[in-house]
Amino acid sequence: MFRTFRHRLLFWFMVFISFSFVIIILSIFYLKRREHIAQRTIAIEQSYVMLLKSVKAQQDFFSYATKDQQFFRTGDNEYLEIYLKLLDSTRSHLMHVDFETEGALAGGIEFIRSDITEIDAVFLELIEQIQARGYKNYNLEGSMRKDAHWLEGISEIPTEDILFLRRHEKDYIMRNEKEYVTKFTTRISSIRKRIANSRRITKARKNRILYYLDGYHNKFVQLVQLDKRIGIKDNSGLKQKLDQHITICEEDFANIVQHTKEWAKAEFRQLTIYFILIAFFLMIVSLWISSMISRKITRPLTELTRHITRFVDSNFTLETEHPIVRTDDEIGSLTRNFSFLKDEVITRLRFFKQKVDERTEELATANKRLLRLSEANSRFVPQEFLQNLGRDSIEQVQLGDHVEREMTVIFSDIRGFTKISESLSPQENFDFINGYLSGIVPIIRKNGGFIDKFIGDSVMALFPDDPDAAIQTLFEFENFLVEFNDKLKKNTQLSVQIGTGIHTGNLILGTIGHDHRLETTVISDAVNTASRVEGLTKHYQAKIIGTEHTLSKLKDKKKFNYRFLDMVKVKGKTKTLSVYEFLCPGEKTKLAYLKKYNEGVKCVKSKKITEASKIFLELNNQYPEDRAVKIFLEKCQNFLTKKTSSWDEITHMITK
Repeated sequence: MFRTFRHRLLFWFMVFISFSFVIIILSIFYLKRREHIAQRTIAIEQSYVMLLKSVKAQQDFFSYATKDQQFFRTGDNEYLEIYLKLLDSTRSHLMHVDFETEGALAGGIEFIRSDITEIDAVFLELIEQIQARGYKNYNLEGSMRKDAHWLEGISEIPTEDILFLRRHEKDYIMRNEKEYVTKFTTRISSIRKRIANSRRITKARKNRILYYLDGYHNKFVQLVQLDKRIGIKDNSGLKQKLDQHITICEEDFANIVQHTKEWAKAEFRQLTIYFILIAFFLMIVSLWISSMISRKITRPLTELTRHITRFVDSNFTLETEHPIVRTDDEIGSLTRNFSFLKDEVITRLRFFKQKVDERTEELATANKRLLRLSEANSRFVPQEFLQNLGRDSIEQVQLGDHVEREMTVIFSDIRGFTKISESLSPQENFDFINGYLSGIVPIIRKNGGFIDKFIGDSVMALFPDDPDAAIQTLFEFENFLVEFNDKLKKNTQLSVQIGTGIHTGNLILGTIGHDHRLETTVISDAVNTASRVEGLTKHYQAKIIGTEHTLSKLKDKKKFNYRFLDMVKVKGKTKTLSVYEFLCPGEKTKLAYLKKYNEGVKCVKSKKITEASKIFLELNNQYPEDRAVKIFLEKCQNFLTKKTSSWDEITHMITK
C-alpha cells in the first residue's frame, strides 16, 4: 500500500494521533485543574521555605553582621540583602495563592501575611538599634572608644585606672554581666572624685577631663541600655519579641501547609481515577500500533545493529563484512550509508592515529623542558619554602601568601672577607664564594634546614623542626672549614674563619613585591636578633653565639658544650639578651677549662664577686686570648673597685 517506510510510519502515527486527539481534548480541563492545584500547593510550600530561609538569613545577620565593620560604615550587608530578597519572595509567592473558594485557607493566608509584616517591622527596628549601638570604631561604641583613647593619653589619670575601666568594658561586652557595669560605674565615680578634688590640675583642665570622663561613662551606660533593648546576647528585648513572632508565623505556616496538602490530596484523588482510565486506553492503542510497526522494521534494523556491534568490538577495524541491503526505503538507505561511513571511519582513524603519535612525541619533548624549568626554579625558590607555604609548586604561589611558624635562624659570615676580596680578582672572588657556599649549603640541607638568602659572603638559613639540628650544622661547618682552608693555602695562602649567630623565634614566611615581580622573604624580629647575635661573635671573638631562647628549645642539651657569655643589649633592641657560646669539638683549649669557667660564672650569678674575680684572673693569666674571660674579669674588678655600681652590668652594643 505504501512504498516507503516513512509513509507507513506516517500513516500509523496519523491514526494514533487522530484517535488520541479526542481524548486529549476531553482531558484538557482536568489537566489545567491539576496544574492549578499543584501551583497553589507549591506556592504555599515555597513560601514556607522562603520564610525559613529568611529566618536563617536573620540568624546569619545577627552572627556575622553585628561584628562586620563594613555594615556599620555603609549600612550594607550581604545577609541583610539576602533576607530582604527572601522576604520579598515569600510575599510574592503568597500573592499568587488564590483560595477565594476555600474560606479557611484564605483566612490562614491573611494571618500569615500579617505575621510576616510583624516580623519585618521588629527586625527592621532591631537593625536600627544595632546600627545605633555600633561596633568597635563606629557609632556609639566607636564614640565611647574615642573618649577612652583620649583618657588613655593623659597623665592626670593613672594608667592602672584606665586599664581597669577598659577591662570592665570589654568584660561586659564579652559576657554581658551586670557586675561589670557596677564595677565600671564605681571606678568612674572614684576617678571623677579624685579629679574633682585634685588641686594640682587647673579648673579648665579639670573640666576637659571630666567632660571626656562623663562622656565615656554616659556612652557606656547607653551601650548597656541598647544591649538590653536589643537582647541578642541573652535572647531578651527585641530579639525575644522577634523570636516570638517567628514562632507564631511558623506555626501558622505549618497549619496552612498541612491544610493545603489535605485539600490538594482530595482534589487529586478525583482526577486520578479519570486519568488512570485514559492512560490504560492509550497504552493498549500504543501497544497495538507499536507491534504493527515493529514487524516492518525489526529484521533490517536487527541485522544493521548486529553488524555495527561487530564493527565497534573490532575497534573500528572490520573491513571485510558489509550489511545486506534488504529494502529500498529509508532503512535500506541507512544501511548503504553506514557501509560508506564505516570505510571513511577506518581511513580517518588511521590518519588520526598517525597525528596522535606525532603530538605525543611533541608533548613528551615539552614535558622534559618543563621538568628542567621546574628544577631551575627550585634553585631560586627553595622547595622547603614552598612546602612551608602549603604550595606544591611555584605556579601556585600568589602575592601575599604567608605562614607563621617557630623556626631557628642562623646567620653565618666570613670574618675579614673585605680584606680577602681586595686581594682577589672579580672572577676569583666569585669562585671563592661559590666554593665556600658549595661546601656549607649541602650541610644545611642534610640537617633539615634550607637557605633563605645569600647576602654576599653571609648566609641566612632556616631550620623548621628543632634547633639541635642547627647547632649540629654549625659544628659540621667547622669540619668543612678545615678542609676548605687546606685547599686555599695550597693556592692563595688564604685562610678563612666564620662567625655564626643563632636564635629561635616566630617567623612569617611569605611573598612580597608586585604582580609582575614577586620575591619570597622572611619577616620577623627573630631574624634581626639572629643577625645582631652574629655581630657579637666579633666582639667576643667566638665562632658560634646563640641566645637563651635557642638554648631553652634544645631537645638534648647534654649533647652540646656551651658557656654563658654575657647579658647584652644589641643595636636597635631594647630587650636584654642572654647569649651563650657553643663550643665545637675542635675547640679543645676552651673545652679544657670549661668547667672552671662555669664555676666562675656560677660565682658571679651567686654574687660571690671576689671568688669569681680570682677564678677569672687565674684563667686570664693562663689564657689571655679568651675575650669572654677578660670581659668577666673586667666586670668583677670594676665592681670590686667601685668603678661600677652593679656586678651584673649589661653590655650595650652600639655597632651591629
